[in-house]
Amino acid sequence: MENKKTNPKKKQGKSLTKRITGWLHLWLGLVSGIIVLTVTLSGTVFVFCDEIVDLCAGSAKYVQAPVNAKKMTPEELLVKFHEQVPDRKAFYFDTYREADRTFRVASATKPPKDKNAEKAEKPKGKGRGPRGVFAYHYLDPYTGKVMGSTKSYEFFYVVAHIHAQLLAGKFGKTVVGVASIIFFIQLIGGLILWWPKKWNKTTRTTAFKIKSGTKWRRKNYDFHNVFGFYSLLPAVFITITGLIMAYKILTDLTQAAFGGVADAHKIAEKYEPKFDPDKKALSFTDFIDRSLKEIPQAKQVRMSVPRKDSSTVYNVVAAKFIGLKSIVDGKSKEVNKYTGDEINYPKEVLMHEVIEHMNFDLHVGYWGGMFGKIFTFVIGIICTSLPVTGFLIWWGRRNKSGKKGKEVKNIHQHRKESHHEQLV
Repeated sequence: MENKKTNPKKKQGKSLTKRITGWLHLWLGLVSGIIVLTVTLSGTVFVFCDEIVDLCAGSAKYVQAPVNAKKMTPEELLVKFHEQVPDRKAFYFDTYREADRTFRVASATKPPKDKNAEKAEKPKGKGRGPRGVFAYHYLDPYTGKVMGSTKSYEFFYVVAHIHAQLLAGKFGKTVVGVASIIFFIQLIGGLILWWPKKWNKTTRTTAFKIKSGTKWRRKNYDFHNVFGFYSLLPAVFITITGLIMAYKILTDLTQAAFGGVADAHKIAEKYEPKFDPDKKALSFTDFIDRSLKEIPQAKQVRMSVPRKDSSTVYNVVAAKFIGLKSIVDGKSKEVNKYTGDEINYPKEVLMHEVIEHMNFDLHVGYWGGMFGKIFTFVIGIICTSLPVTGFLIWWGRRNKSGKKGKEVKNIHQHRKESHHEQLV
């Protein structure tokens, strides 16, 4: 039998860097895919939480204002609220400058009256343990009647905690943090894999455009690569701001870099007034009137309802709009409940709050009004799709390889049978 020696030319394949990156991109994606999808989807849903909360409230947000009627005081309205909804406890309220807007109360179901409430078992129908279930109730500011309620607050509380910790406490927070780091690595790895070996008309078209008239596998591949590239920079930015919130060391470094301080809350306590049972606190109306005068463009004022009589500081927010976590064209401040004056915190403590809120706003898209929300929402949809399209690419190649292997096996079997028939 004649031996044929062939010396085929060595094919130019992928570089070692791309082969290693591709392997990591695949297996890190398969390991973290479900977690990343859950985190990105929940974060995307949260972007429009304020609009959805208002939508769920419906007509309960408004009331027919009587002619020359005067609104009840917040204290009177809170009493009316607790009379009508005795199983709940208010923790803040929203009042509005407009005469036809209802008085909104944020509340939670009351915790068990057990001294060891923190260790109490989850009560059936009362939410997850002593925290209870959050809800918004809307009251007629002229009569105190509850006009409606919505548990959309609770829904978004759950969504936020799925996003941050998968509803699994410290362990879940660790898992989300690790998955976020992996996602960051995946974004960088995706850029390396996307980058063409040579730049020409064909590679530019492939890199930046989705080819029309192709089968679903190629279309899915293009979606993953092209949309992945276009969303890369904002996705990296959102991931970094999320990691800053997830890891204390990054939070502290960010605070130090921009003039804040890590232990701001402990420092703040030293500047807060001491409780004095002989002193009388100002009314909520005093704080509301002051805030509306201080910020003329404000249409809404939010005030915290202290859990204890010994609390000496109120949180007061006055702005054009106040959402679950957003403030539009306004100001949040801590005030002395006896004098109404803003607490004179050190500069680094004030900067801590500014940096914390700014990082959050950048993370969820509150930095640019409606445009910022829409932009972040679109990036969130793309990021949510990446684990899905990536998995489909892997699954398609896997099945394709299996199909090719089966075809080769059938060819060999056919040749073997034909050879046997010739011998016979």
